Amino acid sequence: MPIYSAQERFTPSDESWAKYIEWSGRTSATEIITFDGMLCSSVIDDLTDEDWQHNIQADNMVYFFAGYDYLIKRICFDARKHNILELTKCPDAHVKPTDSFVFCGYDIMDSDDSISVLLNCGSFPDIFSPEQTNLFGLIDNLDHANRIAENIRIGNPDEHHCRDCRVWGIAKYKNAG
Repeated sequence: MPIYSAQERFTPSDESWAKYIEWSGRTSATEIITFDGMLCSSVIDDLTDEDWQHNIQADNMVYFFAGYDYLIKRICFDARKHNILELTKCPDAHVKPTDSFVFCGYDIMDSDDSISVLLNCGSFPDIFSPEQTNLFGLIDNLDHANRIAENIRIGNPDEHHCRDCRVWGIAKYKNAG
């Protein structure tokens, strides 16, 4: 069952783009798509009373929502500035987004589901290279993403971000530019 988030877009028009591309090596990326709040901030800063009728009420999940229709209205959706993401945690088969979304790839999130180990934890050159990521900075193939996550966990058992990292499928709202 997918969940949804509203994130700021991170594209070449951002002033920090060139520095990130140089640091990450993702020279083929045209946009970074993730729910890592350090790269793509949540559009929602403060929860309202109405949000609590729609959000996921679990640890580290209150800024995620059960449906995207509410999010579109809640943030005054602007495709130039926002992405509405459809997220699937630990998929067991290739993610097939719902009709209003297009598949972007697989991210690998840290133990708290807050930082992208794939996009924002430095490099793991013995495990994968930036050239293996797509134009959104993500991995296209679920089996490959699972192997990368497993190798990161095995190779970094004492690192908090890595020891329980997991794969998430990400799709974006089709009207997101």
